[in-house]
Amino acid sequence: MWLLHTRTAELEYFNSPHDVKGGYAILSHVWDACEQSFQELQSLHSQLVSAHRIDLLRSRVSDKVRECCILAESHGYEWLWIDTCCIDRSSSAELSEAINSMFQWYALAQVCYAYLEDVPSDQDIHENGSAFRKSKWFTRGWTLQELIAPRSLLFVARDWTVIGTKASLAALLEDITGVDADVLTFRRQLGDVSVARRMWWASARKTTRIEDEAYCLMGIFGVHMATIYGEGRRAFLRLQEEILKRTSDQTLFAWGNVLPIRTTPFREQMSYHRYHPDSHIFASSPAAFAHSGNMHPVPMQVAAENAVKTLGITNSVLDSSNVSGPLASSSMSGGERSLAHRHQSSRVPGHKKHSDVPWKIPLPDFIVTSHGVRARLLVVEASAGQSNLAIAVLACKDRSTGSFVGLLLRRRVDSETGLRWPQYHVGITVCGMHPWMRLRYRLSQVGWARHALSFNSSGISAHWERLYISHRPPSRPPARRVQSDAAFRFVFPRWVSVELAKQGFTPDVALPETRASAVKLAEKGSIASFTFFHRHLPEAFRIHIGLCRKTPWATASFISLGPQARPVDSAWTESSVSSVVPQHQPTRPPPPLRPANLRSRPSRRSPCECGPEAIARWTNSSRMFGDARRNVQLTFTHNSGNNTHLLDVRVSGSVYQNMLGRGSSGQPQRARLLHSLARRVLHVPL
Repeated sequence: MWLLHTRTAELEYFNSPHDVKGGYAILSHVWDACEQSFQELQSLHSQLVSAHRIDLLRSRVSDKVRECCILAESHGYEWLWIDTCCIDRSSSAELSEAINSMFQWYALAQVCYAYLEDVPSDQDIHENGSAFRKSKWFTRGWTLQELIAPRSLLFVARDWTVIGTKASLAALLEDITGVDADVLTFRRQLGDVSVARRMWWASARKTTRIEDEAYCLMGIFGVHMATIYGEGRRAFLRLQEEILKRTSDQTLFAWGNVLPIRTTPFREQMSYHRYHPDSHIFASSPAAFAHSGNMHPVPMQVAAENAVKTLGITNSVLDSSNVSGPLASSSMSGGERSLAHRHQSSRVPGHKKHSDVPWKIPLPDFIVTSHGVRARLLVVEASAGQSNLAIAVLACKDRSTGSFVGLLLRRRVDSETGLRWPQYHVGITVCGMHPWMRLRYRLSQVGWARHALSFNSSGISAHWERLYISHRPPSRPPARRVQSDAAFRFVFPRWVSVELAKQGFTPDVALPETRASAVKLAEKGSIASFTFFHRHLPEAFRIHIGLCRKTPWATASFISLGPQARPVDSAWTESSVSSVVPQHQPTRPPPPLRPANLRSRPSRRSPCECGPEAIARWTNSSRMFGDARRNVQLTFTHNSGNNTHLLDVRVSGSVYQNMLGRGSSGQPQRARLLHSLARRVLHVPL
């Protein structure tokens, strides 16, 4: 780690915090728009060394660095660490090491200065609405670990006056941040706080980079992992996977909305989609834990015993050495079923069944696999027709309600047939009569599981089950529904007209290039036409795109702009220009660009009857028209996001390649005049 000498502001490298004699001070702050970097400080140092004025270094650094050095020196500290200028961010290895070590560096510092630039020193920090309570420092992701880790933390106002310590302000800090005062004062170990509550501390905090939502929490959970900027939300998923490897705390899964009491999803309009962001066991960001601050873990046997008492589960279900059975309810016996328990179990010491006979439960382990998180849980399940719903009992309890909670699960309808254990997604959307019911629910109170799963005397069963729960979105996104009007929409990429202009071609109309201006072919026989004129040669090519019995087709042809006759429109045939005979014609300016020519020609023979013009029959939706001398390639690319096709137009051939090779300055003036007249003629409707 690099440290600043507080008297000179020179940087010096130490292998570890333990190598710093006398210890070091450390700064916690909110970054400004322009902070002095490691490279800038080293460059300034080199300049002053060359000028033999190294004694001026501390006076030349930024105000924040200088004032912090002065404060630390006045407190007797020789060394100081500031993240802005003590990390060489040009080195990915050094940056990754610093991020993974940062919690430890703050924990091992002799003192931490929390600089609050937006807080004056002459204000009562305890008042409601004070600048201290509203400081940005309490809203940033990185400052959470910088608040928790240091043994000694001093809050410093904008004028670098000390306004309090973490220990003396513990109650106020708990009120502002939610972090328990006994954690801030080290009367309680950080690891004794539930995963959900630690996530809750960070749920309202913000970071500049999405990845930092995960990286700033690594120290709080004792996790080390590679930092990969650019991975986006994947970073927070990796963080949860690493947490799962190090703890059995199931509050990691206790986030999201709890199903309201007395709600019966089977009696409401219930929707389910595997691509919903909340349909997986892991959260997408800390914000998902905004209502999970009161979740705390309990032993699995305690949660299982609660299910026995509140749901009337038969004792044999809890004994994993026996066959699991249905809920003890005569009114639900018609459709009851049981599943054989198929895995090993462990004895729970000190616990008896109601008959005072020892019973066993399996170890509720969680393992991340390619099929999801594999777990062994007590599952209460029911079905109604094609719908199914289950509640997996979690070893956690909501302190705010005193209720045990479980995961709402739905079996995957497209599970691989060869998979031995069932696969589930998490959560449902209940669309009931009341607006407050149109929400996504992931959790349920175990005590109300019987009511939540009941419907028309359907069977409800309880059993220990090994299952796979989806843990991340599928790699392939869902296919968007095709619009019901079955219209064929297309646009030209913006670069098409630019590239064609380089080859001398100009369109006769303004090409549609945005979704709002897209050409829409909806009626049978609809045709859109585009003609591209060459600036120097008396020729052009024309594109037709049409719709026949909901089947889109397209064709292209070259046109010789002969002076004695109307242009030849070979819309349904592939043709090439074998010769061009320029003759003198009066000059007229070309007409202005007009909208695309969209018309209906039901009387014409449809190209899809001929076969090859149907776009669906083209290889990779691409086809070339013409010959080696002149040819046009049309390529359609479907944009599923807005149900629009991109039409790429490429012109090639020996004629145009030769022109590009020798330039266009030698083309006859008569050809230009003929081109001008032909544009006017072609604009007359056929």
